[in-house]
Amino acid sequence: MRTLVFWFGIVCTVLCGLVDPVWGYAAVFVLAAVQLSMLGAAGDSVFLLIHYTVVLIYFSLAPAMQIAADVDFWGVGIIGTPAHTQALMLLLLYMAGVEAARLGMPERTQPPRLSHAEHAAGAAHPFLLLLSCSLAAFAALFIRPDLNFVARGVIGDEDSLPIEYIVYSTIPKLVVLVCFVALAIHAVRQRTLWAWCAAALAFALAALAANPVNTARQVILIGLLPLLIHAIARRHRWTLAAVIFGAIAGVGPVLNLISRDGMWGASLETFPFSQDFDAMFVVAGLLERAPSPDAGFGRYLLSAMSFFLPRDLKMFPGFDPLAWSAVGANFSQSNLSLPPFTTAYFDFGLLGPAMLGFVISACFRWVDRIVDPRRALTATYLCALVLLAAYVPFMRGPILGWGPFAASGLIAAVVAGSLSSWFRRTARRPVQQPGHQPGEGPGHGPGHEPGPVGSPVA
Repeated sequence: MRTLVFWFGIVCTVLCGLVDPVWGYAAVFVLAAVQLSMLGAAGDSVFLLIHYTVVLIYFSLAPAMQIAADVDFWGVGIIGTPAHTQALMLLLLYMAGVEAARLGMPERTQPPRLSHAEHAAGAAHPFLLLLSCSLAAFAALFIRPDLNFVARGVIGDEDSLPIEYIVYSTIPKLVVLVCFVALAIHAVRQRTLWAWCAAALAFALAALAANPVNTARQVILIGLLPLLIHAIARRHRWTLAAVIFGAIAGVGPVLNLISRDGMWGASLETFPFSQDFDAMFVVAGLLERAPSPDAGFGRYLLSAMSFFLPRDLKMFPGFDPLAWSAVGANFSQSNLSLPPFTTAYFDFGLLGPAMLGFVISACFRWVDRIVDPRRALTATYLCALVLLAAYVPFMRGPILGWGPFAASGLIAAVVAGSLSSWFRRTARRPVQQPGHQPGEGPGHGPGHEPGPVGSPVA
């Protein structure tokens, strides 16, 4: 039923978008809200829950209001209706690809409950390991305090600054945050004074490390959202969607106004139309102002995914859309939000967004099977939570800007998950069986009668 409603909604949204892109984006809002309401309770896809929540935030009401109010960003000016309509169609193709990968997928069956020993083993040293790792990562932030305790947007002139930012800021902050997530999960399971104290100390370190005034939103999302996904994604789905929506669509622009405008003097003349929601405006601007590129057949995506390489070794540097001359001529900056389905469009035309959505959704089918709040806390489980959280900034894009944060989050998940595995090792220690009384062998204790050879003993 949910799938049928989706495809009917896609057709209606296309028709609305052809009439007016404002009505098209409003129809996307209705479609995403209906899909959220039909996802059901425990057992349904967490990925689809995150996916439709992100669609609501970045790709529905925000662009509709911007188009209706003739708001422009980055000195581009007013974008024409045909470009906005074409951008909307790319989004709908991506959404169709996501749903196409779910066709024929059986309903999720609940796995058996874990034993008490696997669920919450009693041990002190895993807490110490996680807490020590969190303290060490927090201390690493002071190696380059200028990267961690100044306002966002203050960039130096050093050539190696992007690499140093990842090593001395992004990875340590995410290690602190993910260690806190692991300690908080263990505290809820252990319910001991020591567990709660360790989680509280880790929370204090995470709050200092992730000060929103000097930390990119991707670090906070990828670092803290996994805890919410673990705690409420399966049973309180509307609550999770509302929290994500409120935090990004409400708190985000307000924090930008306070931290950038009120404290650091950066003008935000378009408030409340925040630049945080410029993704579809940038897509329409590129479609209208940039010449139609030749098909890249994967080279645009490979160029964007080579974020981990130094600039001189980047794959296909000429296939970076944000480096086009049209961007420099029409946009006041090159650090723009370019959703990945647009990059796929440059590679494979209209088939690209649908293909990308299908591949991503198929991969997250495997992630959905891993996410269960009752399972033991391992590196695999934490990585699954981080991947779901990283999907939020991934959808907004660009891949090049999202990549370092996602990779750093996965590194932190592997570290915290490996340390958490000590709980399982403690639980799996063999329990010594009570010894037999002297002179008694197996089957000779009280109440045991010897049976015939080859027959089972009663």
